[in-house]
This record gives sequence, C-alpha cells and structure tokens, in this order.
Amino acid sequence: MPAFSGDCADLLLDAVQVQPGERVLDVACGTGVVGRRAAQRVGLGGAVVGVDLNATTIEVARAVGTSPGSASIDWCVADPVALPQADCAFDVACCQQGMQHVSDRYLAVGEMVRTLVPGGRLGLACWRPIDHSPAFAILMQALLRHVGPETAALMQVPFTGPDPAEWRRLLAGSGVGAVTIHIGILTVRFPSTEEFLRRQVAGSPLAGPIGTLEPSRRDALAADLDQRLAPYVDDAGLIFPMQTWLVTGRKW
Repeated sequence: MPAFSGDCADLLLDAVQVQPGERVLDVACGTGVVGRRAAQRVGLGGAVVGVDLNATTIEVARAVGTSPGSASIDWCVADPVALPQADCAFDVACCQQGMQHVSDRYLAVGEMVRTLVPGGRLGLACWRPIDHSPAFAILMQALLRHVGPETAALMQVPFTGPDPAEWRRLLAGSGVGAVTIHIGILTVRFPSTEEFLRRQVAGSPLAGPIGTLEPSRRDALAADLDQRLAPYVDDAGLIFPMQTWLVTGRKW
C-alpha cells in the first residue's frame, strides 16, 4: 500500500486544500494513510476522524499512531452509507479509493456531504480504468493465463469506479457545487517485479487463490510477469505510472 497510497493521499489533500486548524473526515479510511497525512496538515489545532467498515483495518490504523505535531485522530468503525458523525461537523470530507467498494455510492456521497459545514469541501479519489495503470493490467492478464478468470477479476475490482459522467451524476443534487474532475498521475516504484507480486498477493484477496497454486504454476506466473514487466524495470527496480480521478466540490 505505501508504494502508491501515500502519494495518492497527498494528491487528494492538495486538491481539497486542507489547511491548519481544520476538521477532516476520512471515509473508507482503510489503515489510515489519508487520515494521518491530514492530521499532519491540520496540526494540533485541527481534528481528524477516520471511518471504515472493516474493524481490522481500523485496529491497524490505531496501532500506527501519529507523528509529533499532528492532530488527534478518532478512528471509528462504521458504514460509509450510514455515518454516525453529526451534520455540519467537518470542513473537509475525503474518500480515497473507497467509492469502488461501498454498497451505495449515492448514499455514501450524500452522507459525506451531510457532515460538511456550508462551504465545506468534498474530495474523492478513484483509480481510472486498469489500462491506465500498466503494471496492474499486465498482472491481471498474467493471472488470467496462469490462475483463472475468477482470480483475474479480483485484480480488476479496484479499477471499476465511476467515470467522469457518473461522478457528475453522483454529485448532481447532492448539495455540492463547483465540481472539478482532474487526472492525478503517480509514479510507483517497487524493488523488483518479484516484490511487486509478493506485496500484491500479501495485501489483497489474491492471497488465497495464489497461495493454493502448485509451486510450478506460481513459478510460471512469476516468470511471465517478470518478462512482461521488463520494459518498466531500471537499475533501481520496477517503476510505472498509475492514474486516478480526483474529484472535488464545495457544499452550498
């Protein structure tokens, strides 16, 4: 996750222009990358709340802690479509790579907007289709060849979020205006193609199907990936771009 989530968090927080002393809500916060970086930006005079439906990731977020000079963070287990936070409680509400997974995108957006003060800012980040993140597209095709279509489909899920037209439909009538949609481009680096594969398996639902493969099939998958990712390898390891939609708006 740190290979790309931290840089994406900075792009998102830059887009919503988080300022010292503000109150920030991080929805579908996962292990808390956006929340911790927001806490650094708002400082001791601000406040951050991180919300996620997964209690395990919230436990990890709590365990990581914050850096000196950062705001306190309240980590909360809750569904993004039914947030327990009060109306008009935050200056900024963010969601990084979570809208692909919520049960109802309209409800989730509406809940985020509800928690904002008038004039508060909404910020959403969501990966563009997988072809705009070439290493993941190559991995998906390798999984299709060596593991099967069900496993390859798991790799596609993070890249199935809204396109610009759907973003505008989601925000229409939500109480948010001044909507902007930009493309954010990250440069992602791993020490090697082998390490890229290892981390994707360890930190995702791929762990099950790949862990049960026969050693010969795992070796074939790794060799195939190594060959096809060769154009993205330099003396420091694997490097490739990723693209995300950055969507911002302001509550009326």
